[in-house]
Amino acid sequence: VEAFEEFAGKVKARYDEKQAMDLEFDDAPDEFKDPLMSTMMRNPVILPSGVTMDRDIIQRHLLNSTTDPFNRQHLTQDMLIPDTALKARIEAWVKERMGK
Repeated sequence: VEAFEEFAGKVKARYDEKQAMDLEFDDAPDEFKDPLMSTMMRNPVILPSGVTMDRDIIQRHLLNSTTDPFNRQHLTQDMLIPDTALKARIEAWVKERMGK
C-alpha cells in the first residue's frame, strides 16, 4: 500500500508540474502546440500525413486505434518521425521564456 501511495504521489506531482507548464506557456506559438490537445509539445513527431503532434499524445491515441487521427490511414509508432528542428525551436523558446 505504501508503494502505491508513493507512486500516486509521484504521478500527482508530475501532473501538477505539467499543468503549471501548460498554463505558463499558454501563449506559445500555435506551431508549438499539439493540434489535438492544444498543449505545448515536448517531443514533436511527424505523422505520415504530414501533421506534427506530440509523441505522448499520438502514442496514447495508438493504444485505442491504429489509424492516423487526421486521415484514418494505418499508423504505427515506428512510422512516427522525430521533428528535431521543431523540438529545438520549442526548447529555445522555453529557455528564453524561463530566463525572463
